Amino acid sequence: MNSEFHNIIGEFVEKYELTREQVIPEIERAFSMMLSRWYKMEVITLYSGGRLQVFGYSKVNGCYELREFDLLRDTPKKDKLRGWNTIKREIEKSMLSAVNREKFYMHRNDKTIGWGSIRDIVPGNKLIVRLELAGKFAVYAECPFSKIGDHERQTSAFALGEKRAFWVWAIHPVTLNGTPRLSVILNRTSKNLPASLLKEKMQDKELTVKCPRRYPGRKSFLTTNKFIPKTVILAVENELHEHVQVTYEKAQ
Repeated sequence: MNSEFHNIIGEFVEKYELTREQVIPEIERAFSMMLSRWYKMEVITLYSGGRLQVFGYSKVNGCYELREFDLLRDTPKKDKLRGWNTIKREIEKSMLSAVNREKFYMHRNDKTIGWGSIRDIVPGNKLIVRLELAGKFAVYAECPFSKIGDHERQTSAFALGEKRAFWVWAIHPVTLNGTPRLSVILNRTSKNLPASLLKEKMQDKELTVKCPRRYPGRKSFLTTNKFIPKTVILAVENELHEHVQVTYEKAQ
């Protein structure tokens, strides 16, 4: 049993790219929930020093008594037959929840752009986009049509398979059909999008870019602390389908 537990830890560390310190508590929690149902009492599972320990709390004569279980000896035969598959499904749910919490806290304060390919179109409603965030972290995100400029909605720029830049407007943890997910909402009309695109294309950490005004489909007004090559400005214009005016403001 201890070797099986050790193998499960390694499997989920590799699968979800988390540390052992993050994985073990989630696996302990899943084991505890499953075994509590099997034994019909409060069960706590601890993994320490390479050894799995299982403790049950039962009420005897009005007092709670602690009992240590031997999983191989004490687990009902019918549960042994289905045991590992059932427990691993519970661990999967727990790990998905942990991964989504980790990703949410990692990205919740991000003010960033992401490049994504159009995977589906819900007529009159939204785009479904496979988006890459920082660190090559990929998610499925939504871009409401209300967050796409009128000048772009009816063009081929948002046909299936096209890759476009989006401003990451909001990230929320949600549950879909009992499974933890991240809800990522995108925006093509934000004034942050042209500024971030310009910075991304310049790859200059000392460059500052501000967008005091933007009229999607018409014109974006950007100010920078450095001169920007015309080719870079044209690349941003081509992506946004609008004129981009860049003003160089020398630092005082």
